[in-house]
Amino acid sequence: MTAASPGPNFFSVLSLESTDRARRESFAFSFLAQAAVLGLIVYFTSCFIGVPPTLISNVRNLEKLPLLFSGTNGGGGGNHELLPASRGTPPRASLAPQILAPTIRVSTEQPKLAAEETVMVAPEIKFPAGEIGNPLSKFAGWKSDGRGGPDGMGDGCCGGIGDWSGPGAGNGPPGIFPAGKGGVTVPQVIFNPEPSFSDEARESKTQGIVLLTLVVGKDGHPYDIRVGQSLGMGLDEKAIEAVNRWRFRAATLNGQPVATRIAVEVNFHLY
Repeated sequence: MTAASPGPNFFSVLSLESTDRARRESFAFSFLAQAAVLGLIVYFTSCFIGVPPTLISNVRNLEKLPLLFSGTNGGGGGNHELLPASRGTPPRASLAPQILAPTIRVSTEQPKLAAEETVMVAPEIKFPAGEIGNPLSKFAGWKSDGRGGPDGMGDGCCGGIGDWSGPGAGNGPPGIFPAGKGGVTVPQVIFNPEPSFSDEARESKTQGIVLLTLVVGKDGHPYDIRVGQSLGMGLDEKAIEAVNRWRFRAATLNGQPVATRIAVEVNFHLY
């Protein structure tokens, strides 16, 4: 009986003592090819999956921004007039139940009980003194409570100032909270593609910052984007176009996501 000789194995293929040159070359080529494919897979995975979007650091200090909104939602009103509400300033901010809604009309009757006009906004907000009106209105050439109603000013409803609903002030659907106040966190940007330059701005070498205000929804998507500081030259539109593609980690209240209004800066620089 003759003993069976062991067949070739991994080490014998690599051994210099092997006389099968073709097998060695075939194995080496296959090994290098598989290593190259594995390297490409690791490279592309690290590029497209392993690197998360960078958080931006150019969200302004909200305490230093001009007030456009503060409360748990916007507001709206009007007196069913033909003209839009005229520009002005809201009355005193208070979270107490509203007795008198803001109006630019002067009553000809003596009230039985004197009361102050208010809007349901966080009381720490101090509005500038001046004629009652809608601070977001573009019209100062007439006096009007606006086309909405009943009560209040704007194109909305129900005792507030703005184009939405309720006794608050500012634009925004119900459920919008002030970011960074009352236990509400500030939303964070998790994806912010760079804006593109308009041809007009590139030719004129216009640079600078566009300030936008927007609502970050509970889903982390931007809504109701408005220009707070304009650059012109088509860059305002480019900024809005870019921010529309941004995605956020929504603000939270007691661990639950909530909608908030914030301000962001979009930088345009030629390199």
